[in-house]
Amino acid sequence: MALPQLIIVIILSLAALCTAAVAVLAIIGLIRSPKDSTSPSDIPQTSRLESDGPLPPAGVPAVGKLHQQGARKSQQDSFYVSEPETIPSYGTLAVVADGMGGLSNGDKVSQAAVTAMVNGFFVTPGAPEEVLLTLLSQANEAVNQLLGPDGYSQSGTTMVTGLIRGGSLYFFSVGDSRIALYRNRVLTQLNREHIYSHELELKAINHETDFQTAYTHPKKSGLTSFLGMGSLAHLDMPASPIPLQQGDKVLLMTDGVYNALSTEELTACLNGTPEEAADLLNQAIRKKGYSNQDNYTAVILGY
Repeated sequence: MALPQLIIVIILSLAALCTAAVAVLAIIGLIRSPKDSTSPSDIPQTSRLESDGPLPPAGVPAVGKLHQQGARKSQQDSFYVSEPETIPSYGTLAVVADGMGGLSNGDKVSQAAVTAMVNGFFVTPGAPEEVLLTLLSQANEAVNQLLGPDGYSQSGTTMVTGLIRGGSLYFFSVGDSRIALYRNRVLTQLNREHIYSHELELKAINHETDFQTAYTHPKKSGLTSFLGMGSLAHLDMPASPIPLQQGDKVLLMTDGVYNALSTEELTACLNGTPEEAADLLNQAIRKKGYSNQDNYTAVILGY
C-alpha cells in the first residue's frame, strides 16, 4: 500500500474511534449539549416528588371569621374552622351552628353540636360524603342526648358544614343557615333552607292553600328541620361535590348575616381577601343599626 493511501486509512480509523467515543460518553452523561443541561432546580416538581415521596397536600385556604353578638342577651352561634396544621391530613372543615334564639339553651345546644362534629372529624374514615353524614348523625345524637327525650324541640340548632378536600367542596345543611359560593364576582346560594314557607308553597301548588297565604303567613320562616327535634326531618346535600377554582370563596353564614344584608350587599363585601371580607361584612351589618339585630356568624374560605 502506498504511503498516501496508508495515511488516509489511519485518519479515517481515528475519526471512527472518536465518533464512537463521543457516543459512549454521551450515553453515560459525561458529555451534554448546553440546551440539555439541567440543574436540580429545573427538574419538574412532580418528577422529584414521584421519586422522593407522595405529593404534598393542597394549599391551605385563607380564612375570614365573623362572630358577633347582636341585640340578643347571649351569643347562641357557634363555629369551627380547621387549624392549618390539620388540613394536609384531613382537609378543611368549617362548621357554623345557630342555636335557636326563641328557645332555651340555644348556646349550649349549638356548642354541643359543633363539639361533636369536631371530635368525630379526626377519627372518622371514609369518603367525604360518608364522613359528613356520620358527623351529622353524631352531632344530632349529642344534641338529643343533651335535651333528653322530653326536651326534643324545646331547643335546637341549625347547622351548615363545608369540607374542602382534593380541590372540591362537600357540604350539608340542616335548618336555615346558608352556604354560598362567590365566583367571578357573583354570589350563588348552594343550599335550600328548611323553613315552613317552602311547605306552604307546595300546598299552594297542590291547591291546599293559596299563594298569598304562603307568602304572608306569620310563621313562614319557622324551621321545619333542625338538630334537637329528635329525628331530622330534612337534610340538604349536593348530588356531587363542587369543583373549586382559583379565586373562589365559600361563605357559610347564619341568618343574622343574610337577613341583615341583601345579596348585592353581601357580594360587595367579598371582593377582597377572606379576612377583609369578614371585616366588611361586620361593618355593613353594624352600619344598618337594626335594634333587633340577631347574633351573626360567618366563615369565609378563600380557595
